[in-house]
Amino acid sequence: MTSTTGSLFDDDPGSSVVQVLAQSRPESKAQSTFSRLVGEIERKRDQLAQWQAYAERYNKRLIIEMEPLRARLRAGQRQMILLIDGLLERPGRGKRLGRVERAKLGQLLAHLLQEVLAGGLDEVLEAVREKHSGVSTEAFERAEIEMAEAMLKDVFGLEVDEEHGASTADELFQHAQRKLQEQLQDEAGQAQINRSARRSGASAARAEAMQARREQAAKEIGQSLREVHRKLVSALHPDRERDPAERERKTALMQRVNQAYEASDLLALLSLQLEIEQIDAGHLSSLTPQRLAHYNQILREQLTGIEAELDRFVQPFQEAIDWPHRRGLTSAIVDQHLSADLARLRGAVKDLQTDLIAFQNPGRLREVLRHYALEREDEDPEDLTELIALLEPGGRSGRPRRRRNSR
Repeated sequence: MTSTTGSLFDDDPGSSVVQVLAQSRPESKAQSTFSRLVGEIERKRDQLAQWQAYAERYNKRLIIEMEPLRARLRAGQRQMILLIDGLLERPGRGKRLGRVERAKLGQLLAHLLQEVLAGGLDEVLEAVREKHSGVSTEAFERAEIEMAEAMLKDVFGLEVDEEHGASTADELFQHAQRKLQEQLQDEAGQAQINRSARRSGASAARAEAMQARREQAAKEIGQSLREVHRKLVSALHPDRERDPAERERKTALMQRVNQAYEASDLLALLSLQLEIEQIDAGHLSSLTPQRLAHYNQILREQLTGIEAELDRFVQPFQEAIDWPHRRGLTSAIVDQHLSADLARLRGAVKDLQTDLIAFQNPGRLREVLRHYALEREDEDPEDLTELIALLEPGGRSGRPRRRRNSR
């Protein structure tokens, strides 16, 4: 195989592997695969770098914009809780409440307490909840866990071990999800064992032979990677350099070489070879079929690793906005959702401030309560839907359940 361009390093010693390959026409399917994999790896790396840069901006917005709003909302909710507590305990002159109005205020109080106390310990508010519910915080959480245990048994037929260690219902649901996933994995593993047991002697022999071939191929692939590393080390070893400046340069390059080799990053190693002019376009276009096959396998594994890293990095953003998959998700979309969340939060803070004023005026208080509909005490179907989603394999473990809007 011959290159159509020759060496590119006389004009542009800083060319990347992608740029070098783009100036040669692939002469075989394996060469086309090599070029495609190199390009895909570069694109995925660029995407990962873009998401990493966006994550810094996203976290700054959370700190600078979101957290102050959350603090204001929590402070307002706490003020509202104490105000409602006072209205129920000591209505005051002109604020006498009817039975239905007291029931509505009690329900608002319960929702606010659940929302605020979910965010952290507050002894004053816990005393308010205990006073109005007649149940201590510890007893309340224990009752929630007992209800969750009963639901898991009655709805899903799942017996939860007594020493699950969960302190809240959400933790118990997450524990149950892990247990279900372990059961599924055990069943899958047992099924695999059963299938293996049914294999004939000939099938087992073929499987062993295939495994041996895979191990030999892996050994040869590793040898190809070691050869690239060895050539770079031979050219860059700083101990052989007398000039201090050149020794420092080669030391820095050697660090990059070793990092790339430890990560099995073939593309980085080839890029370093191009950088020091150890290889050129002609070398890349004249790789032997066996070496090319080894390189392609290494690059496939490298691409799989980068895609997995990209998935792990983007997943929190997907979960934050309920995006079904990474495909199509961009930082601009995440930013739009964050801006919308901030707008809703600002609206909630504004509405809460309006209600705080209204609740201190008997006439306006009654007007607000007149438009508030009491909720039934039976199970919210949304909660059951959320629970089913949580318990499904691959469900949203660790994510908070959606709460009713309460102000």
